[in-house]
Amino acid sequence: MMLRVFFTLGLQSPPVDPPAALIFMATVHDGLESRLSKHYKFWMRLGQKGFVPPRIIYGNQFTMISQHQVAAKEYLQAYKQMPENPLVNLCVGTALLNVALGFRLQNKHQCVAQGLAFLYNNLRLCENSQEALYNMARACHHVGLVSLAASYYEKVLAIRQEDCPLPKLAKVDRDAAKPPEPGYCDLRREAAYNLHLIYKKSGAVDLARQILKDYCTL
Repeated sequence: MMLRVFFTLGLQSPPVDPPAALIFMATVHDGLESRLSKHYKFWMRLGQKGFVPPRIIYGNQFTMISQHQVAAKEYLQAYKQMPENPLVNLCVGTALLNVALGFRLQNKHQCVAQGLAFLYNNLRLCENSQEALYNMARACHHVGLVSLAASYYEKVLAIRQEDCPLPKLAKVDRDAAKPPEPGYCDLRREAAYNLHLIYKKSGAVDLARQILKDYCTL
């Protein structure tokens, strides 16, 4: 009970506290595999009060057990509250793509288009960052739009991003005068590897080999 009170206060404090949400997720993870989890009613009460993290985390739970339709529903509820949030748009987009690929839908292509629209919105909100470009490339690759995926992978390769790992939660200093730097990582290796797969499958073996040599060798 005290644990719930602690995290309720953490999630209600403005701005919404991401570490509190992450710690709660880790704490109750083992009990979240079932919709009848003892944390379900508590978690949904927070979401109904207008807090986005409960919706996102609960949607993530359903994503982990491949219930993508339910996950998409939770993410869309979060989108109604924060339509200009990059993470929310990313979650909605990926969930809709998973729904389109995992079910026999009559409007499958429409669902894919809607998912990509949310990912394009994420790309806009992130100002064409390397990570957002990679997410778009990976999504296009996942649904079989390989030509479009290749163009986005190439855009990722054109951006050099210095590695800046996420700070550990245990070391977060709330009283520090300077806020911690956001966590980033250079995704060129991942983009190069995926791009080489596209080239290799299309028969451009030499080009695939060159991509690996340029970006994936020490």
